[in-house]
Amino acid sequence: MKEVEPLFGITIDRSSDRPVTAQLCDRIRRLIETGEMPRGARLPSTRHLAKELGIARNVAIEAYEQLIAEGYLVGRVGSGTFVAEGISPSAGLRSAEAPGSGALMQPAGPAAGGKPDGGAGRDDAICFATGVPDLERFPRRRWARYLKEAAESCLYDYGDVRGEEALRAEIAAFLLRSRGMRVDPDRVMVTEGSSEGFDLIARALRPRFDSVCLEDPTIEITSYIFGQAGYRIEPVPVDESGMRVHEIGTLPAGRLMVLTPSHQYPTGGILSIQRRLHAVRLAGEAGSYIVEDDYDGDFRLKGVPIPPLCSLEPERVIYAGTFSKTLAPDLRLGFLVLPAGLAGTFAEFREKANRRTPAVPQLALARFIRDGHLERHIYRMRTVYRNRRALLIEALHRHFGGRAVIRGDEAGMHVLVEFPSLTEAPDWARAAEYGVIVDPVEDYCMRRGFRTRQIVLGYGNIRERDIEPGIGRLSRFVRERARSGKPDG
Repeated sequence: MKEVEPLFGITIDRSSDRPVTAQLCDRIRRLIETGEMPRGARLPSTRHLAKELGIARNVAIEAYEQLIAEGYLVGRVGSGTFVAEGISPSAGLRSAEAPGSGALMQPAGPAAGGKPDGGAGRDDAICFATGVPDLERFPRRRWARYLKEAAESCLYDYGDVRGEEALRAEIAAFLLRSRGMRVDPDRVMVTEGSSEGFDLIARALRPRFDSVCLEDPTIEITSYIFGQAGYRIEPVPVDESGMRVHEIGTLPAGRLMVLTPSHQYPTGGILSIQRRLHAVRLAGEAGSYIVEDDYDGDFRLKGVPIPPLCSLEPERVIYAGTFSKTLAPDLRLGFLVLPAGLAGTFAEFREKANRRTPAVPQLALARFIRDGHLERHIYRMRTVYRNRRALLIEALHRHFGGRAVIRGDEAGMHVLVEFPSLTEAPDWARAAEYGVIVDPVEDYCMRRGFRTRQIVLGYGNIRERDIEPGIGRLSRFVRERARSGKPDG
């Protein structure tokens, strides 16, 4: 196989604010998507590439690892790194460099941080809650100052139904810096958190659509929202590469898709580029839309943030983002990036329903982002979550060894843990009796009985000192409850 020339049109903009690793990933993706790097082509070694581009070798290694995780490249021991099969060039394909232009809703029960139903629990229980960021590190005083300033300057009229212009402009600029998305602020709609965003999507599109493909497993509130709006729910299985979109066949007219491509919840899988292209093609052929839930894309802990699905076909993807995971759930602020053909429809629907997001927190957040505090907070929290993830994985290895398989640990604030050696899965709710609260993956499944040995451990809002004893309690629970090989009862 022919090796791609080292420079092959790849350049690094030293004056850009975009990290070098992200730039290198962007350039290689573009070459693959346009067919200039044909499938099966061998890439230069990381040492050679780093030397030719004048970059650190670890940057080249990180870029290759990132693109392998996304499915663009494959690594073969002793042979090198190659362009993956199954990526067909498309004339209409948008590159990550010039896209045209999520939110994970907090589930009820255990995922919201409460005790699961059933178990008696203990007052000193350690809760590995999912979907909750570190609330102690939220910059309360600074936020209070911005709220005060916004309250003093607010006009207190009805305002734009799409949201405050200042915030929409700052969101568009932030998406360009963090995701490489070029977004027209007029296509941004501010919502009262992710739940309202998904409810708005479901109801505004209901006259044209009557069913929706959902990942299985996924958060239950998504199926609840679409179900309440009258949609027929079509569950599609998920594996380590995300939703098995190739099993859908053709997408019938009137059916939507909801995907969490950058970090599937709860499995943590990354939707491969082959499946992304297939999903976009299905939506295009059916005249349908994909709802992209990017609920924790700011907290990529390995590599760089993955380009949104929206980058491939902005006119077929509704991008949903949230500040609930980035900052705090109680802010009740999220946003949608709408295809140009839907912006007017959504604005009209919202106007008729007289639904608007309060202006004061919007103005405060706009200034918070403008002054650089959002990105500084994200940078700090990545370090915090990376350290917690390391402590959690070390504790799991120490207490379970090879009896626990860890998945989906590359991003976000949770990991999936599987116990394949258990003859019978215990009643995970009864772990509360041992002083530890965990989320069974089965709670997120529409088709039950296939993931009984899997749990989700969140580490966003847990204290570092509680991780080791929490896993120790979990180990005792699993050891004692699984010893007989009989179900609890």
